[in-house]
Amino acid sequence: MKVIEGNVTAAKGFKAGGIHCGVKSPEGGKKDLAMILSQVECTAAATYTRNKTKADPLYVSMAHLEKGKAWGIICNSGNANACAPNGKEHAIRMCQAAAAATGHKGEDFAVASTGVIGQELNIQAILSGIPSLAESLSVQGGDDA
Repeated sequence: MKVIEGNVTAAKGFKAGGIHCGVKSPEGGKKDLAMILSQVECTAAATYTRNKTKADPLYVSMAHLEKGKAWGIICNSGNANACAPNGKEHAIRMCQAAAAATGHKGEDFAVASTGVIGQELNIQAILSGIPSLAESLSVQGGDDA
């Protein structure tokens, strides 16, 4: 097995980026929104939890990855968007915004959220941050993601 050093952009053909958009508190300067984008449509697969309770972003990603293809993933930290009001709608809106900012369709993106469970996601902060996140994507952006 050959070990490839680096991060999510170590593989050729991927760009990434990460920013602070306001899901997390600004203290500490932690980034809370990331995107990884392939430069070509790529084969995509995922392994899912067997838990009976799944977060809405997982269900959205499962539906989007049914065809086995994707262009990218949009991720936030600070809020899991799990067992939360409007979770599915927010996950879909994240994918749609990522797609609009990169010239793709919402179904071309998987979505992931991690953090506090049961609290409604600050979707406005995410939607406001996605355009600048998309502009920041680069092959050197893996550490930020």
